Amino acid sequence: MAFKKLYIPQDAIERHEDFCAYYEDGDVCLTFRGPWESEKDKVTIYTRLGGEGGSIRPDVHTINYYLKLERWEYTLQTIALFKHYFVVGMLWDVYGSPSQCPFDFVREANAEGDLVKDVRVRLVDSFLDKGPCFEVRVAAVEKLRIAAIAVVAMLIKEHYKGLSEGEEEPNMPFWRKVHKNVFGKKGLTYEELLVDEERQRVRRSLIEMKEEEES
Repeated sequence: MAFKKLYIPQDAIERHEDFCAYYEDGDVCLTFRGPWESEKDKVTIYTRLGGEGGSIRPDVHTINYYLKLERWEYTLQTIALFKHYFVVGMLWDVYGSPSQCPFDFVREANAEGDLVKDVRVRLVDSFLDKGPCFEVRVAAVEKLRIAAIAVVAMLIKEHYKGLSEGEEEPNMPFWRKVHKNVFGKKGLTYEELLVDEERQRVRRSLIEMKEEEES
């Protein structure tokens, strides 16, 4: 039977102990083990047969996470904590977070920019005897495990309120992009992210007002 759903306990990271992701029938799919002491800790992932099958580990700046599944490696980019993520290697754009269920993983299907929903994440009140769980549902079964690993990485990031890259300002001049990438601060704290979002909101409002005056 091809399962297309996995269930992750809602309080998995809060407990600071090892946990599992379960198939619909209650069998274990993945086991996540780690020190659970800080965001910088590496989490090792074991398959249902007990062998080591992957990992979650932060980059040197603890902004983005490397997600390894067997011989493949992906990257979870935190663009804006609690709001926007991107999974490099799967081309998944994620607007939303486990704290704001339900949400989707989407990707561009063609050059015209048509979007396809690959993953749906929602919170269920109870799953078997596991209590409240995140239900990770995919359209294609081969994407199930990496989708679940990405959700766990989001849970870790949000538990520690870690750093974000920050949304790129629209129409930013090329020289400012280069300056930001070379000399800019590596990562925004959650508090700095809120300030940055407000600054961009004010800037957009001023631009819109100026355009209205000129029209």
